[in-house]
Amino acid sequence: MTTFAVIGLTEPSLHLADALRAAGAQVVGFDAAPPQYAPVAVAESIDDAVQGADVILSFTAPNLAFSTAEKAASALKNGALYADFSATSPETKRRLSEALPAGAYIDAALVSDSTVEASGANAQGFADALSALSVETVAVSSVPGDVAARMLLRSLLAKSLATAVTDTLWAAESLGLEDWAWEEVQRQLSEMTGQDAQDLIDDTATNFKRHQIEMQDVVELLAGSEYESTMVAPIQFNHGRIMHGKKIPHSKAPHKKWIR
Repeated sequence: MTTFAVIGLTEPSLHLADALRAAGAQVVGFDAAPPQYAPVAVAESIDDAVQGADVILSFTAPNLAFSTAEKAASALKNGALYADFSATSPETKRRLSEALPAGAYIDAALVSDSTVEASGANAQGFADALSALSVETVAVSSVPGDVAARMLLRSLLAKSLATAVTDTLWAAESLGLEDWAWEEVQRQLSEMTGQDAQDLIDDTATNFKRHQIEMQDVVELLAGSEYESTMVAPIQFNHGRIMHGKKIPHSKAPHKKWIR
């Protein structure tokens, strides 16, 4: 039976701990301020939780990642794996790996309620251990920090979408169209498919000059309402990059560099 120690009893970590326990693993948790209810036994210290554990799952805050790893390192048994789920940079993840015994560190992330990604020297062994307990786990690479990079790119996409929606709603509000705009945002996002994403980048790669003209029309439209868009300038900057030869990865459209 695989024994897991879960450090940092947050809602996501408790969900994962409960899934592992239900699948037959022995699970113990630790938190400096434990929740009132936990589906697993809670140790009184990090040492107590880590001693004897085959796999440690650390869900600490980014500012506690190093101190937690150092405390756990002194209690790790030979061959134990330390999976760090903290939301830190790839460089921080690489430095964290050096604070633990060789091969012990796993850069990990929950990419959904029930899916884990892992990178590090023993990422495949970690993935096998969790997958055997019905937790879908993907070994990304043997390099700590690769999972962190993926998570930051996911964050870039999510924040960019949120900013685009927010800017559109503010612009619509300045024109008295915020209710219609909200319905339109929901309609377009709910109907979007992978093919739509492909069409968007192909159209952008091919028709950037027309898009530049459309953005100028947007600027003129908003000038009347005195709303200053937070997105128009970055969009225009990207169009300029494309115009000067920067190709969009995965675009299937033939690239057309604009010639005066």
